[in-house]
Order: sequence, then structure tokens, then C-alpha cells
Amino acid sequence: MPGNAHEDPVLYKLVENFVRHVGRGVIKLLILDRGFIDGPNISRCKKEWDIDVLLPVKKNMEIWTDAWALEKQASWQPWSPPVAPPKAPPPNRPEAIIRRERQRQKTLAANAAKEPPPPPKETLTRVELCPIKGCTSWTECQVPMNVLLLREHYADGHQDQWALMTTADFADPAQPKEQYQWRATIEERHRLLKCFYDLSDFQSRCFNVITAQVVFILLSYTLRQWQLWRLRQQEELAGKTPGLIERRLNLHRQYVVIYHQHACTQMPLVTFTREVLELAPKAQARARAKIRKLEESFLTPLDNVRAPP
Repeated sequence: MPGNAHEDPVLYKLVENFVRHVGRGVIKLLILDRGFIDGPNISRCKKEWDIDVLLPVKKNMEIWTDAWALEKQASWQPWSPPVAPPKAPPPNRPEAIIRRERQRQKTLAANAAKEPPPPPKETLTRVELCPIKGCTSWTECQVPMNVLLLREHYADGHQDQWALMTTADFADPAQPKEQYQWRATIEERHRLLKCFYDLSDFQSRCFNVITAQVVFILLSYTLRQWQLWRLRQQEELAGKTPGLIERRLNLHRQYVVIYHQHACTQMPLVTFTREVLELAPKAQARARAKIRKLEESFLTPLDNVRAPP
């Protein structure tokens, strides 16, 4: 499509084709920006494809005016961002590493305390939410919209007001706001794909070659995300660059350490393999069982990986 064409019809055509080939119920929620405000297509998403849509409200829309008029009869609720649970330290961490990390955190806290505070106009003091359910004043949309009004208070006394609207019903007023915050993470993943996965570094003018490049890069990215999900490392590594993921997952120097009584030996993996092949049959069977256990955890990311000296 040309660069000056609008993305709105392209997006909803993609959604329609996806539902036609994959079926309903796979896509459950579309998180969009103001550029995709389209009453008829949002109605189709809800009525024909059973897909809810979440997006901000423009200030020149009737639903904006009506929702803010109704807020005088509704109640506002304070909102606080959810507190992430403290990250548990890796098991069996050496005491020296624990002391070093504790000292590092103290240094970071001391340096943060020395930083000047942000200006009052940028210091957010509190956030308030006000849900307005079942708005039908948007004449272009054939389904009722649930609106969430937001007021952000700052230290200098000014307020920022904005609103979200969604076709989904919600019991918790914080749900639409927290879901809309996923948009920043989604856009960051898009940036990673374009900048670090060579998604837009096309070497050919042939459309079929470009299509193949995009498809296979997205397939490899999806496969890597699935692997991280299986390894329970999605939150830690899923949003990182390929180089950092590779550094965390790969073993650059592979050694095997064998402990026996009060002695130990460290040998390269190739040497260890030769030693296993030369063992007696009974000892070789025991070593084979141990190697199977090592193989199962081979792709597990290492904890406390240090840079080579």
C-alpha cells in the first residue's frame, strides 16, 4: 500500500481474513490507538467476530462530551499501580555474590537519593477513575461502549483528563487502563522486530522474496518466544534483543566438573566425552543416566553469568 494511505481499512481487513481462516474466539481483544476509531468496523468486531476493542476517545467525539457530563452523577475511585512482587534471588547463590548485590543496591539507592526531584508539573500525585457503562451516543457504532474516564493530578495542581472506551464489560474499573498499558510493551516488541531481527532490512525488490523474509522471521521469533515460555523465562528474556538472549542461553565455555570425596576435576566437554566412551560398561551406564539429566537442563539459562576475564 502507498505510504499516504490510511491503515484503518487494512487493519480490519487483516482481522476479517484472520477470523475467516482461523475461526472466532482466537482474537479476544484488539488494543488500538485513536487512528483506528471506526464505528462500523468496531461494531463488526463485536457482533460478527466476537472481538472486543479497546482504544482512547477523541475529545471531539459526542461520546466524550456525554461521558464527561455523566461523570457528575457517578463516583470517582482512586487508582494505584499494582506492586510487582519482589524478585526471588536465584537458589544456591554464593554468599559473596549476595553481599556484592546487597552493596550494589545500597549504592544505587544512594545515587538515586542524590538526584534532583522532577519538576512539580511532571510529578504525578494520584490517578482517579470513573466508569461510565453503556454509552450509546456514538451514532456510527451499533454496539454500546463502556467508557473509563481518567483524571491525573500533578504536584503543581494541574490535571490531565483522558478517556478509554471498550466494547467489553468490566467489573474492575482498573482493567481497561491496565490492559491499555500493554500497548507500550506491544510497540516495543514491534521495535525489536524491525531493528534487531532484520524484519525491515530487505535485500530484494521481489515481493515474494520480501514476503518470505517477513514470514520466516516472524515464525522464528514466534518459535523463540515459545521456547522461552517453555523454559519459564518469558518475563525475563522475551523482550530482549537476540544478542542478549543468545548470550544468556548459550554455553560459550563448556566444562564438566566431577567431584569425588574431597577432590574435584574440571575438564572440557570433549575430554569428558572421550573419558565416558572409554569407561567400563557398568560405569558407562551410570554416566549415561547422569548425562541425560544434564541434557534435560541444557537450554536452561544460566544464573549469574559473568563476562569472560
